[in-house]
This record gives sequence, C-alpha cells and structure tokens, in this order.
Amino acid sequence: MPNRAADSAGSRREFLTATGTVATALVAGCTGGQDDDGETDTTEAGETETGETEASETETEGTDEGGDASGTLSLSIPEASNFDPVQIKGDGSQVVSNHLFDRLFTLPDDGLDPQGNLVDSYEVSDDGLTYTLELKQGVTFHDGSELTAGDVVYSWERLAASENSQEGGSILDEPFVVAHETTTETVDGEDQEVYEPGTLGVEAVDDYTLEVTLEQPFFDALFWFAYGSLSPIPEGIVGDVEEYDGEMEYTTFAAERPVGTGSYEIDNVNTGSSVRLTAFDEYHGDEPGPDAIDMQVVENSDTLYQRAINRNVDLFTLPNSRFDPNKVTIEEEGSLGQKAGTYGELSNGETVNYSTWDDAYIAYFILNCQRVDRPVRRAMAYAINQQNFVEQAFKGVGEPAYHYTPPSVYPGGQEAYDAHAEENYPYGYNEARVDEARSVMEEAGYDDSNPASVTLTVYNDRNPDAYSQIAELLRTKFASVHIELSVESAPFGTIIDQAINGSLDMFSLGNGLEYPAPADVLQYAYPSSGNFSQWEGTEAAQRALDAWNRIQDNLGPSEEAQQARNEAYVEMEEAAWEDVPVLLNYHPRGQRYWYDDVDVPVKPSGFHTLKYDDVSL
Repeated sequence: MPNRAADSAGSRREFLTATGTVATALVAGCTGGQDDDGETDTTEAGETETGETEASETETEGTDEGGDASGTLSLSIPEASNFDPVQIKGDGSQVVSNHLFDRLFTLPDDGLDPQGNLVDSYEVSDDGLTYTLELKQGVTFHDGSELTAGDVVYSWERLAASENSQEGGSILDEPFVVAHETTTETVDGEDQEVYEPGTLGVEAVDDYTLEVTLEQPFFDALFWFAYGSLSPIPEGIVGDVEEYDGEMEYTTFAAERPVGTGSYEIDNVNTGSSVRLTAFDEYHGDEPGPDAIDMQVVENSDTLYQRAINRNVDLFTLPNSRFDPNKVTIEEEGSLGQKAGTYGELSNGETVNYSTWDDAYIAYFILNCQRVDRPVRRAMAYAINQQNFVEQAFKGVGEPAYHYTPPSVYPGGQEAYDAHAEENYPYGYNEARVDEARSVMEEAGYDDSNPASVTLTVYNDRNPDAYSQIAELLRTKFASVHIELSVESAPFGTIIDQAINGSLDMFSLGNGLEYPAPADVLQYAYPSSGNFSQWEGTEAAQRALDAWNRIQDNLGPSEEAQQARNEAYVEMEEAAWEDVPVLLNYHPRGQRYWYDDVDVPVKPSGFHTLKYDDVSL
C-alpha cells in the first residue's frame, strides 16, 4: 500500500491533523453491513443524524455579541478559502464545509456503528465486493434540485478524475478501493499508473439506487461512505470532468457559492475575513439549532482567549498554556470514554461547562533512519519518559504513547494496550533508562568528545508552547547520553515540504484515525518508498512489512480475518520498537468549554465531530 503521506494529493490525516494537539480533524465513520458468515445483509440504515461530520476541532468563539437572541451563533475559525469536498482543506475551510455538505452515513451518539443520513438502507453481496445503497428520497440541494444516484456518481468521478481533486486516494487507494481501471502516464520522466476517467465502479441503477463495486472486501467500508470528500454535489455543477461543461466557474463554486445538501447554506463569504451561513429551509434532517452561523477568521490564540474571558463568546477552547488541570471537575462519564463536568474558576470569576474525549490520535517525532543512526534512535527511546511529556507539556490531558495505535482501537482496548506496553516495551514503561541509553551510545562509539548531532524541527504554529517545552526536555535528556540536540521551529506546511524532500533529521508529526482500526495508523509504520522515516533494510523492517502484507490479505469481515489482523498489528508495533523509526509522544484528548448561554452536546469520541447545528442558543 502506498504511504499517502508522500503522495502529491497528500494524506488526509498526516497532512491536515499532524498537530500533536488536542485540536484535530476527525472523521465520522461507520462499520458493519455484512454478517461474519458472508451472507447478504439488508440493513435499515437508521434514523437520520446530523451531529457527526468530519470537522477540525478548532478554537471557537463568537463576535463581540456572541450567540444572540435572534438565533445567530458567532464563531471564530482559522483561514477559510476553499470549500470543495474534493479539496484537502485547512481547519477553517473544513468547519464551513461540514455544514454545507452531508455524508451518506454518520455515527450515533452512543457508538461507532453506522446510521444512515442520505441512505435509507443498504445491501452487501455475499463476496463483500458490492454495496447497493438506497438513497433517501426527497433530499434537496441548496440550488433546489433533488439528490439522485446520478449526483453521487458524478461527485465520485470528480473525486477520482478532476484536476481540482486532492482526495482521489480516498476511493482509489488501499484499503478502500472502488473498482476502476488505470492507464500509464509519464510524470517527471517516470511512468506512473493513474486512474482512467470514466471507469469507476459506481453505477446509478435508478434515481435512488446506487451500486458500488470494490476491488477487495474491506471490513470498515462504510467508514469511507461517511467520509466528507464523498459528499454529493449536483451533477454537472462544475465542468472539471469529461462530458460536463459546468453550470458555474470552479472558483465560484469552491470559494463563493458551494452547493450541497447540508443543514446550512452560504449566505456571504468575505475571503480571509468571514463566512456567514444560514439554516437551509429545505433540509431533510432535523432543524438546526442556530438560525445562522457567523464565522469570523481569527488566528491569534491570545485574542481568542481574551474574547472568551470577556464573555464575547459562548463556546471556546483554552490554549494549553492557560489550562489548569486542578480546575477540572468531572461529573459524568460516557461509554466511549467521553467525560463532562465543569472548569473554573476562569480569571473572570466564571465557572464554565467542560467536556473531554478520546481523540484517537498519536503524536510522535519521526526519525529519518537514513540520517540518524539506529543506536542514536534507540538511545533516545531509552532516555525519555513519555509521561513527562503529558504532565509537563500537555498538563496531563492525554496519555503517554507506547504504541502507534491509540488505546481505544488497540486490539483488546485500553487494558490490553497497557498490559502489552508494561510487559514488553523495551525502553522503560513510565520511566527513563539513562544508563542503558548511555551504554548504547558508547558501544556505538559515541562519547562526550564525540556526541551524535541531531536537529529536531517542531511546529511554531501548532501548540508551540507545548512543543517548545518538549524540545527542552529532550535536549536536556539527550545531552546526558552523548546526543547534542539542536532545535529549530517551522510552520507545519514547511515541515511537510522538508519531510518530503528527506532533509530533516527529526520532526514533530502525528496521525488521527479515520476509522477505528489499527490499520489506519499502521499504514505509516512499515517500510515503503514514501515513508517519511525512510525505514528499510533491517530484519525488523522486513517483519513489519510482512505483517502489513498479512493485514492486506485479511481485510474481510470474518472473525478469522480479524484475528489475523490483530496478530499482525502487534507484530508491527514490536518491530517498530526494535528499530525506532519514530519516537512516540502521546495520545491527546480533545477539550471544549462553554458558558451557560448555550447548550452544547458532549462529543462522544474522536470519530464523532460536533457540528454547530446541534448547539442550542
């Protein structure tokens, strides 16, 4: 499987959510659709839900008036400029898109099984390759046209073939691969297999019946049907695929007048400054809470904080530097690990509502194995105690990481995660082993007069305070084990560019899961030509690759396939421990705060996202 982190289209998770913060973009996914015995399963897709979409957990706050009596909710978002579903979007653009475009499936508040949103029911063929989806009738686009299966076919063809698409891998790359043909093109002097337009295995059987054929069975296929880039738009509205001239210019659609079936529609866009949404009167689902949402572009965290303290906002997050864990009181806990209670007092004397949830995310430091020797990487792992990262840099919000896989999706869950790490992690569970680190280095020929020199590059635009603290912790620890660490900072985008070029020794990155299975994060934990760590050529690397191939050979929904995957997941984790292509950091938790002026549903998990149409003023 290709490592999408290095693809020109980018990785939907590593490129957008590799922040190492509690503010991550997360996808609402779904599972199920076929019994383990392989028999065709016709399933009612459930009641329409509007509360779960793919969204970036951003700092949110209002204008000076906040939510008002007329039903307008005011928020702050990062920069927002392109809302096309097939574009990889920054946080602000994604927040807008979440309200404009609906997905085929969503998640219920109390679990991770799919419920229908634009789909009434579905069938899966005995071989697990064909999904027949019955679309909900009477769903209206913002332009007044009715949603049909032809709109979905067109939208997915754009996703696969449009020159404007950056998300084609979501339906053309493993593990979820819609059947298609390829052709050979020469790019930069090299032949590459690319999608052949018009060959996608998606068919409109009739106006409301959609048939999707996959290249291979996939146990979590419905999570992809819930992915935001697969959201339908009206057939032919833009002409960036064959046989369509388009009804409007692409830039108009993408940045000014995007058209979807979502609970809100565009009222006004002032690019770089503000976006106003109004509730869509013909929305097929539950009526949204706010009549309108005003989104102001605000980037400065200090400004966001001060407006929250001044009660100019009702709903917000706190910068990590302002958070005091001693002010948290937890009153309720949910079945998915979500917690709710209060936080306070704030500096304005107020006590506010508070919630936190498992983000299903791993933050780590990637080590370029071609630039940093294996003994140095192993010494680094011995020298650190991940618990210090959580306590000192992230104020105890999160858990120390000993696996790529977050505890909530590790085979057997949190208990199995902890037991495997405590019994097997070779570098010290919840402790630093400085003597072992020093011995590894000295055996490799390093000493005080001949230290290893490594440069660490961390974000200066994503939780910079926390990462500067971690960098200082690492520098101090490494100095005592013959590693001279230099620290540089750069914007996230610059780090990605340099990582692609292979010019960094060590850098901050991370991955939020798209569906609740270790395979989604372990796709970055095996040797491949596009892997940022450039890990290859060792026995451990080969074991990781062999285990990954076994996972790909067992992607079906049966219990036997699941067991084979679980065993291979653990083998991949242990192989990575041996060679240390990444220095594991922590698993974050999300947080949100709000005043009593609004009623905000608690976010259940990192696979659920909270659209603001669920907020009651």
